[in-house]
Amino acid sequence: MFNEIMVSGRKLEIEAVNYMEDNAFVSLVLDTSGQLIHASPFFYQLTGFSRDEVLGKVLFQSTDETVAISLAMAINIAKKNGDNWQGEISQPKKNGEMLWLDTRLMPRRDENGEIFAFILLGFDITRHMAIREKLHFRAHNDALTKTLNRQGYYIRSRKKIRAANARGAQIVVAILDLDNFKNINDDLGHAAGDEVLRCFISRVKQCISRTTLLGRLGGDEFALTYIDGVDEPAGRGVLQLIVEATRQPMYLHYLQQTVELSVSIGVASYPEHGPNFSSILKAADTALYKVKARGGDDFINYQVPGVNESGGIINSVVC
Repeated sequence: MFNEIMVSGRKLEIEAVNYMEDNAFVSLVLDTSGQLIHASPFFYQLTGFSRDEVLGKVLFQSTDETVAISLAMAINIAKKNGDNWQGEISQPKKNGEMLWLDTRLMPRRDENGEIFAFILLGFDITRHMAIREKLHFRAHNDALTKTLNRQGYYIRSRKKIRAANARGAQIVVAILDLDNFKNINDDLGHAAGDEVLRCFISRVKQCISRTTLLGRLGGDEFALTYIDGVDEPAGRGVLQLIVEATRQPMYLHYLQQTVELSVSIGVASYPEHGPNFSSILKAADTALYKVKARGGDDFINYQVPGVNESGGIINSVVC
């Protein structure tokens, strides 16, 4: 049995779909611009949309191409290659939850060989993606501070540098190391040290934007990566904010007492101080040793000793 669907003024014959009892598959018919022409009943059941809400619209428009490709991009790839495309796409359901489909996109041609429609067959992998996301988070984030771990920070920073290179922007890498943190662990115990690290990171997050990368390199050493003037419009002034915020007395609920801290920060820039992320990180580490040798509680730039740009000062910080 065949059904006929009109797409761009031409008839498209598709086999009637025998839906599995567990409703695992969806099928869509799209025109060459990605507009929805036809959807199987399970698509409406799965997403909560009605026909009138989605017919004629372009769906699966990913807002983050590093996570999922958009349907429009998949169609362009299929047009260029003239063959099927297979991959993962995502679409918010009507209730806001995310639907993920493992998709095969198949072009359909008219009698002249011109592509005039696409059939999309999708398998629901939403649960699989949720599990994968949790595993990815655990693999790339620090359990104690909830920042990126070393691996996650390195991966994201390299991507950020590639993006900045394409637009001719400057990247700033800063390594942050708490001064005399070992004394806290030795004198007050590791539980107190853990609370100090969590409180310190809470203060750092209050000073930086959401688009600035923050990672834990190990122990009490952390790092920032940001596009100067974009992620952090104040530039290096944000580092002065972090220095001032760290100086504020820190109350430890674990011991019900207050401790005082300071932080040393070494700074380097791409492409000024190196051709890649590894070289910039090494330059920032060199600058960190210099500020430590001068007593800490400050920040300096690589090969530019004594730079201390003033920014707004945080008068009080609460963890």
